[in-house]
Amino acid sequence: MKKKLIVLASGNGSNFEAIVRKLRNRYEIKLISENRDAYALQRAIKLNIDYELINYKYFRERESYNKKLFEYLKKEEPDLIALAGYMKILPEYIVEYFSGRILNIHPSLLPAFKGLNAIKQAFEYGVKYTGVTVHYVNNELDGGKIITQEVVKIEPEDTLETLEEKIHKLEHRLYPKVIDKVIRRLTISI
Repeated sequence: MKKKLIVLASGNGSNFEAIVRKLRNRYEIKLISENRDAYALQRAIKLNIDYELINYKYFRERESYNKKLFEYLKKEEPDLIALAGYMKILPEYIVEYFSGRILNIHPSLLPAFKGLNAIKQAFEYGVKYTGVTVHYVNNELDGGKIITQEVVKIEPEDTLETLEEKIHKLEHRLYPKVIDKVIRRLTISI
């Protein structure tokens, strides 16, 4: 039986698509989004991947949404959860329940430039290097144990747009590889 990977995505879904294209033959993959306008949902349809929309706008408060998400995740029993542009912070009880089985990708060399707009922050700050970090999720924003990082040099001729392209290209190569290694490691350790 294939191991199950759930990807949470809120927006464009380019990392989700990279994951599907590289890992769909190895794992059962499912998408969850809280945003009915997320292009990731269109990608799931195009790639023939099962998805679930848990529309955040239908909930009166964040906690009701979080409880629904938690119930769904427990029912699905994923081997691994990968955040790929998921724009909500998971509550402590979800992080603890799935401890060691939730990954995130972040477009900077953590601990630098945590949170939103990390590529823009790095570009505007004028650093010579930035990159991509894949880390475990804990209860600190972008603060979980780092699994791997790769560096991207910011060239003098780079614009914010060309830097974003370089970062995304690296993310699409790196994240599926790390996900695969982590799921294999989880399988060995069980």
